[in-house]
Amino acid sequence: MARRTIHSATVSPPVPPPPIADRYDVVVVGGGPAGTTFSHLLARRGLSCLLVEKARHPRFCVGESLLPATTAVWRELGIEQRLADSGFIKKYGAYFCFADGDGHEYFHFPHASTRKADHAYEVERGPFDELLWDAAVEAGVDARDKTSVRRFEFDGDRCTGVTLRTAAGEERTVDARLVADCSGRTTALGRQLDLRRPDPVLNKVALYTHYEGVERLGGEQEGTIGIVATHWGWMWFIPFAGGSASVGAVVSQDWFRQRKSAGLDKAAIWADVLADAPHIAGRVAGGKPTRDVEITANFQHRCAQMAGDGWVMIGDSGAFLDPVFSSGVHLAMSGASLAAAAAGPALAGGRLPMARDFAGFERSVRGALTVFTRFIYAWYDPYFRDVLMRPPHGNAGIEALKREIISVLAGDVFRPWRVLPAIWALEGIARIKRLVDSRRPPTQEVA
Repeated sequence: MARRTIHSATVSPPVPPPPIADRYDVVVVGGGPAGTTFSHLLARRGLSCLLVEKARHPRFCVGESLLPATTAVWRELGIEQRLADSGFIKKYGAYFCFADGDGHEYFHFPHASTRKADHAYEVERGPFDELLWDAAVEAGVDARDKTSVRRFEFDGDRCTGVTLRTAAGEERTVDARLVADCSGRTTALGRQLDLRRPDPVLNKVALYTHYEGVERLGGEQEGTIGIVATHWGWMWFIPFAGGSASVGAVVSQDWFRQRKSAGLDKAAIWADVLADAPHIAGRVAGGKPTRDVEITANFQHRCAQMAGDGWVMIGDSGAFLDPVFSSGVHLAMSGASLAAAAAGPALAGGRLPMARDFAGFERSVRGALTVFTRFIYAWYDPYFRDVLMRPPHGNAGIEALKREIISVLAGDVFRPWRVLPAIWALEGIARIKRLVDSRRPPTQEVA
């Protein structure tokens, strides 16, 4: 047999990127949805933008369930068709149920009273964040991963740039007319300025992992997120294309501490989680975990100030809420769009952005946070859960109210005056149910 000669192609070594410049119009810290969106939109205005991410990009992250109201930002970025072609599974709504899975209550986005789009997507964040990163680079952003911020530089009250540690280990200072902290829950600038405030009501612990080979729903419901109420908190089930899923739980500090004090490790605590949620346990029973269980504690916070002279905080860096209504990516990308619109005129006009330029941005973001926060606080009231998940179907008023709630779940939260009344109405019904129960005579046991 003749010997076949294989000619290997000459592979050129990767070309190193040019050095980071000494000065940019904008430096953006954090390569997630907030940072890539903000830098992308400003680069398209002809501004020089440096985007830095401390980890190797893309990196693992939770927050995989998107909302239809973000479609407007995807359209603004010009990536709507990319998302449609990406293979991400479409999400047409959510179902809510109690731990045993009995009586799912579905909330379909096409039935929202103020429909922005009829679907969103369930995404693994690595591919999704990479799509956003690549689009930002194509728009002209100088994006660098494995580059961390050592400190934010100030001249008096004005932020003037950042000191970085580059991927090569070099430490250097970069000047900027505007610095955006999009660093997520680490809240790098918020911690430096002592602006981070823990949520006064919520004090939870999140546990999460990924599975493959899980139980799927059929047809249009395949991408429906599951939210399961338990006595210690709640669980999520987010299906991905291909048969995998993100599964997590948000538990009370007391419940978590009891198990830690008893010497349970992460795997044993996760087993207790599943034991208390047979519906979720059943959906993952035929699958296997593909990641170790991760734990995040005390993650809810809000910063006392979201912008100042020469700086702005966008997305999770400014505030991070309980993830029950999948608000994170929506607030990050929508907030980035608002912040870019606020900063654009000053930067384009050669003026240094000041705190007053971001007044409208901060007002809009805080209004949206008010809507989600009110809804989240109510979610932990058992009577509110019962009203939300056990409505009397066939009642025209209740059906109209449900359409308003679907609008909130779809992300239409930047007009608080429009959507808060629906949440108030549910709270009122829950108070009535509680009052009725308190006045009901105790059940008499029959001898």
